[in-house]
Amino acid sequence: MPPSNAITWFEIPVNDLDRAGRFYETVLGTVLKREDCVGTGHPMAVFPAGPDAVSGCLMSGTGVTPGISGSTLYLHLDGNLDDALTRARDAGARMLVDVTALPGDMGRYAVITDSEGNRIGLHQIAPTA
Repeated sequence: MPPSNAITWFEIPVNDLDRAGRFYETVLGTVLKREDCVGTGHPMAVFPAGPDAVSGCLMSGTGVTPGISGSTLYLHLDGNLDDALTRARDAGARMLVDVTALPGDMGRYAVITDSEGNRIGLHQIAPTA
């Protein structure tokens, strides 16, 4: 049976795992779990996720290169997008796409650079009435 999500895992490339870990923990208000990648031994910091949710990690090591020109990953926010963007700017992020409302109840998003120079989207689902 195919997965219910198109994405099953993601890796965000980083040069400095500690710096990037602090950045994402600050912006998302969460704690990342430090581990070594099975198979490569590369150090990584794993995002928390529930049993049926997609998760991923920050990955560093040989052949891992951050950059702004690759794919854009959108991270879900449990909280308010404006608050997350304030924390992101305070942590050194640069705005690439200002807050943009999506149609209907799809919420809103913004795109920033992270501490490593990656292009990352932040998405807030519209609150239910």
